[in-house]
Amino acid sequence: MSRTLDNCPVVLQTGFRIFFLGAAIYAVVSMAFWKMFYVMGQNVFVSMPLTVWHGHEMLFGFTMAVVAGFLLTAVQNWTGLPTLNGTPLLLLFLIWCAARIFAFMPSTFPLWAVVLCNLTFVIFLLFAVMRPIIAVKQWKQSAVFSKIILIFISGIAFYIGLAQSNLIVERKALKFFVYMIISLIFTIGRRIMPFFIERGVGYPVSLRNSRPLDIASLILLIIFSILDIFWPQRHIISFLCLSLAIVHMVRLYGWHTKGIWQKPLLWILFIGYVFLILGFLFKFLATIAHKPDDAAIHAWTAGGIGIFTLGMMARVSWGHTGRNIAEPPRMVTWMFVAIIVSAFFRVFFPIVLEPHYILWIAVSQIFWMIAFGLYLVSYAPILITPRPDGKWG
Repeated sequence: MSRTLDNCPVVLQTGFRIFFLGAAIYAVVSMAFWKMFYVMGQNVFVSMPLTVWHGHEMLFGFTMAVVAGFLLTAVQNWTGLPTLNGTPLLLLFLIWCAARIFAFMPSTFPLWAVVLCNLTFVIFLLFAVMRPIIAVKQWKQSAVFSKIILIFISGIAFYIGLAQSNLIVERKALKFFVYMIISLIFTIGRRIMPFFIERGVGYPVSLRNSRPLDIASLILLIIFSILDIFWPQRHIISFLCLSLAIVHMVRLYGWHTKGIWQKPLLWILFIGYVFLILGFLFKFLATIAHKPDDAAIHAWTAGGIGIFTLGMMARVSWGHTGRNIAEPPRMVTWMFVAIIVSAFFRVFFPIVLEPHYILWIAVSQIFWMIAFGLYLVSYAPILITPRPDGKWG
């Protein structure tokens, strides 16, 4: 290959390699600290309230690393133009790393450091994915980078709240961040899941998206995201949540074929999507009953986002390093089972056996770390070594 980047380290040739590696390591490390802080009652030295710190690092830390790795790879495939690699990719990754370090600093450490690094990371990523999209005029991809813009805005709101010690603003900003990640998963899932299923089940099947469902999903989620943050009227929110759950159940039913249950890289995405739907059902129930929406939040995050992102990391890491997607590592089933068990303990057990709440959190944390630990065992070696076919990337 005649390019000036021939000497570029393998891990810096494509975005998914370094960012999926970083995301998996941080998924284990940050959860270990969260376990120490919350469950084991160790001294807390971070500058944010504990639950806020946890939400911040799961979103700005783990989730945004996965988003960066996926989008830098997907946009390159969509547009046919290179995204970041080599030194610029390393710089983006180092900014993300610096933000993770600053998030552990005590309250005496200047707040502007973590603010600057996290917001710079999002802006850098935004321009990295927008540049090739604009160059080839693929305006249909604006649905993707518009979510990143809104994530950036929610980040600004969060840090304003943090500077003012306004817990309500902090939590609302993080919740809006969650809604934007859900929206991004729905957008990406609509594109890739029928494609993956049709080509992955091993027999002819034709799956189609419904335009009315697409429009309903988009409009309902936009209205819900805005109203739940700024004007949370109980009857309207409950109606929107139930409507979103029904729309996505119909969509998922249209993508179902029995062959997915024989393919771990397919059923994991399906189950992740189911947890997102469960989140809207839990939000519906919490709203009509005047109860906290903790179960909904963790159905969306520990369930939907955690399961879906691990599934995407496993598939992209395997397929984009030149491996046979029909023959993933044997370890994938166990790591997928672990992440699902983690979600069940975090979402369902606190509801049915609330007196043992701390125990269920602890068990969920252990299975989360097992899941991403197994990912590192299986995938770290291929993320840092060249493709077997000798191609770039």
